[in-house]
Amino acid sequence: MNRFWPRYIRPLFETVQPKRIMEIGAEFGWNTRHILSYCRAHGAHADIIDPAPLPSLLEELAQFGPAEYRFLALKSLAAIPQLEAPDIALIDGDHNWATVFRELNLLQARAEQTGQAPPIVLSHDAAWPYARRDMYYSPDDLDGWQRHPYSYKGMVPNQSELDERGVNGWLANATHEGGPRNGVLTAIEDYIASAGIEFTFRKLPFFNGLSILVPAARMTPALQTLIDSFFSAESMLAACESLEADGMQLRAMLSQTETCLGRRTEALQRARAIIEAQRRQIAELERGIAAEHGTQDAA
Repeated sequence: MNRFWPRYIRPLFETVQPKRIMEIGAEFGWNTRHILSYCRAHGAHADIIDPAPLPSLLEELAQFGPAEYRFLALKSLAAIPQLEAPDIALIDGDHNWATVFRELNLLQARAEQTGQAPPIVLSHDAAWPYARRDMYYSPDDLDGWQRHPYSYKGMVPNQSELDERGVNGWLANATHEGGPRNGVLTAIEDYIASAGIEFTFRKLPFFNGLSILVPAARMTPALQTLIDSFFSAESMLAACESLEADGMQLRAMLSQTETCLGRRTEALQRARAIIEAQRRQIAELERGIAAEHGTQDAA
């Protein structure tokens, strides 16, 4: 989410002027910092939900106080019913169909209980690799029918089967891509089809994807104009520049890693050559000593 903040999320906040914000999944706290800074500047309040807060998130939270936020170390499905309905919700938690579909329905139900319109929802990972494939942080938390077969292997673009060479191999990824009830984007689409209200839905396809879901009751001409501007030629060119910068940084990191590995390989080869030379010298000395002992014994 953090990479979407300056060009997309912050302008949305400035246009909508939300008073209550909900962040589901805060991870390192990089985007949380932006949200809470907004809350401090505009008198808003954020509910931050993350069941396994990292030290860096706690450090970010420590820079703010109860006037800006409430933190719940709970899973989203347990936390949402306890909180006031937000004006904007940011979903970046457990990236699987069952969790996202239920989060969206709980947010709508919570709003309806208080006579409000459902919130504007920004959902991360609405593009590859989790648009059409589930990922489970805690597979055992879901009933068998709520999850697909999974494995701790990585993902490769345009390949349904998991692969040892792919990305995110340390996570529990569904063993196949696509099909019913599989992935974040599928959950959003299924929610829209079943919610019984009208939405505007747009998706930014880069940086793993950002879904923008706006109920008709919360849409304004200014907000519609802003969202449309995200998909203008000028905005797409700026996105390409950001993607190129991101790609070049990754290439530089890869080059540094390759150079480091190359140097270590060369050092290892030199060390092996030295060890082999010393081994031969030791063997020659041992033969010389054995020959000397043999001469003395013969005498």
